Amino acid sequence: MTSMKLAAASNGSAAGIGDVLQGIRTIAECVRDIAKERTEQTRLRESARMEVEQIHAMRDVLLHHLDRSFDERKENFRQLFERLDGAIQGNNVQLASAVLESVVKLADSSPFKALQDVAATRAALGQKGQEWQF
Repeated sequence: MTSMKLAAASNGSAAGIGDVLQGIRTIAECVRDIAKERTEQTRLRESARMEVEQIHAMRDVLLHHLDRSFDERKENFRQLFERLDGAIQGNNVQLASAVLESVVKLADSSPFKALQDVAATRAALGQKGQEWQF
């Protein structure tokens, strides 16, 4: 009977050791998974940071372009109104009419239309398989 108890105990120990080893394997897999997830989180954070930097760079270019465009528009309007003042002082109705027409055309145009054209051109150039002939 004692040998049966020893055999049962040793089988129980073997089963217990096997369970412990399986538990250790499970813990090791969990640790590896945690490390993988941390690496993925780091990669995602870095990717997000790079995207934000790219957005900021594009914003800066856009704002600079708009500043320059509006500065140019401001100067164009200033020159047109100077010409209009000269036409009025000189009683030149035809010149005043032509200058006013130019003022209206400039007011109707928008720097944002140019940006749409640039965006459309960029999208067209980015199409794969597109063949361009010049």
